[in-house]
Amino acid sequence: MAGHRDEWDEIPDSDLHETIIERIEGLGEMFPDSLRSLVHSTAAWSSWGVKGLFSLTKSTIWIVSTTSLIAFLPYIIEKERSDLEKTQVAQQRQMLLGPSAAIQQAKTA
Repeated sequence: MAGHRDEWDEIPDSDLHETIIERIEGLGEMFPDSLRSLVHSTAAWSSWGVKGLFSLTKSTIWIVSTTSLIAFLPYIIEKERSDLEKTQVAQQRQMLLGPSAAIQQAKTA
């Protein structure tokens, strides 16, 4: 078989261009089928796990953020309304009784 030559032997090495995918496939043929199968299944399971974890994380963040928004929004609105009401009462008191009454009221509140 040493004297057997095929058409690839006639082409100079400088004219042969190999893509990265072709090179990886060629290198992969060095390993037994069982090892290639194991690596392929490990990569497939890892990909599936990462996608599943990403989906779970995304859903969890959505549920937590919307639930907290629904739970705390009424409290925030009521607090703002209460603060606005206190500010308006202080302004009315200042207009009626002068600046010193508003300061006095703020100290006691």
